[in-house]
Amino acid sequence: MIQCKRPSTEQISNQEYGERRLWTAVIVTAVEDWRTGTLRAKREAQTFLFDDDRDFTRVCSSAGLDPDCLRAKLMKVGCLVNMKACWN
Repeated sequence: MIQCKRPSTEQISNQEYGERRLWTAVIVTAVEDWRTGTLRAKREAQTFLFDDDRDFTRVCSSAGLDPDCLRAKLMKVGCLVNMKACWN
């Protein structure tokens, strides 16, 4: 299980909890696409998870996760998809 939660001493409201769950679902979907999706879905998810610093950092922050920790753990569980087309 990946544990990259940011330490928090504050209580969060029900709305904030719901928002964190939503953004966590975005990350989970991207990871599932990266691991088991079509080649196109894998490539798009990989770009988001490993190359898109701005959006990935924002989504992780909104989910209450540390983006660097999550990326490091993802690198341990999977291999990157070759981004070049087979005809190149």
